[in-house]
Amino acid sequence: KDPGVPNSLPFKDEILKHVEEIKATSNEVRVFNLMNAGKPNEGTAPKERHFSSSLYRETENLINECDVILEVLDARDPLGTRELEIEGKVNAAKKRLVLLLNKIDLIPRANLQLWLNYLRQWFTVLPFKANTQKQSNNLSHGNIPWNIDVSMKSKEQSSKGMGVDELMSLLANYSRTSRDSKENTRMPITVGVIGLPNTGKSAIINTLKRQKVCMSSNVPGLTRQCQRVKLDKNIFLIDSPGIVTCKSSDTAELVLKNCLKPESLPDPVPAVEAILRRCSKHQMMSKYNLGDYADTTAFLVQLAHRLGRLKKGGVPNTTMAARAVISDWITPHKLQEQRDLFTVTTPQGDYF
Repeated sequence: KDPGVPNSLPFKDEILKHVEEIKATSNEVRVFNLMNAGKPNEGTAPKERHFSSSLYRETENLINECDVILEVLDARDPLGTRELEIEGKVNAAKKRLVLLLNKIDLIPRANLQLWLNYLRQWFTVLPFKANTQKQSNNLSHGNIPWNIDVSMKSKEQSSKGMGVDELMSLLANYSRTSRDSKENTRMPITVGVIGLPNTGKSAIINTLKRQKVCMSSNVPGLTRQCQRVKLDKNIFLIDSPGIVTCKSSDTAELVLKNCLKPESLPDPVPAVEAILRRCSKHQMMSKYNLGDYADTTAFLVQLAHRLGRLKKGGVPNTTMAARAVISDWITPHKLQEQRDLFTVTTPQGDYF
């Protein structure tokens, strides 16, 4: 039985009014779906299927062409950004697979070490941080060991790339082949860089090349087609579009991983529900200076009042409030907030 809304809850009247709005909207959607049941979707769905399948075929061709596949993972959620289906195809094609944990500056070093220890039981895994300097050329490689916390260093140092030497050394070893006992020669190899949208594939190539040869942005989906880049006379890199192969992937989770644009969500509330499941109530109350809340709706109503996101008649605009929370999740205002507020995963977490 629904216990209702407690009398002590702030903005009780607004919450009740908002609940009625949600019920009315749900009824409208239900009627619309019944009226359109069985009607063909004119254009949109087939186009999305064609777009996904073409990217999928392009990824398969990339695997066949390359000698080494570099799968870029977000260090904040390594398992959540893996593409198991693609990994299976890489293994079936008997190609070398390397997992690259990117954005290591966004997680505590203890978490990074746990992930390296865990994943290295099965894979070759390297930590990495792409260069974030603004110039187009002469991008710097930092000399800070990856196990030193970047946040403790200067801003100049923290914008440099990390893990470059280790990755370059590994690729050089892959290109080296012993034809006989007397001679060691290096043969040209092609390295395909794959991963979910916005994991930093293009930025990694720019860091290795020391110049911005690939367009990169924090907006997902910028890379539309494969691009070949010559790293040196023996190593060629191929940048690829981000692809999500799992057809059942939760759209809200993909938005939180910055694989989809937040504005593509018709209803942002499920994404906020996912955030509230991953963060403690104390964290969210402290972050947004809110009182206690019973559920997602109560949280968004309070936040809408706090941010001044109101509809006509003073009704809280929970959709706008939800988009504000998603924006904070994707682009935190400061590095420490990313680490402390929005919890990053560890191998001892919910996965195992």
